[in-house]
Amino acid sequence: MAGIIRDATPTDAAEIAALLKPYVEKKILLHRSLDEIRENADKTVVYLDQGRIVGTTSLVFFSETLCEIRALVIDDTAQGSGIGKKLVLAAEEKALRLQTARPLKFFALTYTPEFFERVGYQRTTKDMFPEKIYEVCNFCLRKDDCHEIAVQKISAG
Repeated sequence: MAGIIRDATPTDAAEIAALLKPYVEKKILLHRSLDEIRENADKTVVYLDQGRIVGTTSLVFFSETLCEIRALVIDDTAQGSGIGKKLVLAAEEKALRLQTARPLKFFALTYTPEFFERVGYQRTTKDMFPEKIYEVCNFCLRKDDCHEIAVQKISAG
């Protein structure tokens, strides 16, 4: 699938929300409002195929050196075509441009750790990210029944 990766813009919010919706309905992702998606567009990348967004992921910085790869979603029609890997790598590059502190540690909480392992991440435990637990997980409706697996990667540069 030939397409392009670009930074998201606030005008992409409705299309991104539509892409996230099936994953929210399956309780894989938490709901994000259009306003939240718009406000975080500067930390989001999208994959376009024939002018349509078929993949997205966002960055969340918890400190100068800790960055979460969040809400990685690929449309069902584009699954298995390498878009996820391209988006994760593009998000990492974006984070490295936005933050000058090094090394930068990336992490994700995921139901598909095998995917992240193929992109250079290693499994770890959620308690390695107390910032995430304190700021987000403690307020999640699934905090007592969370089955996500933590993965991490430390930037080389």
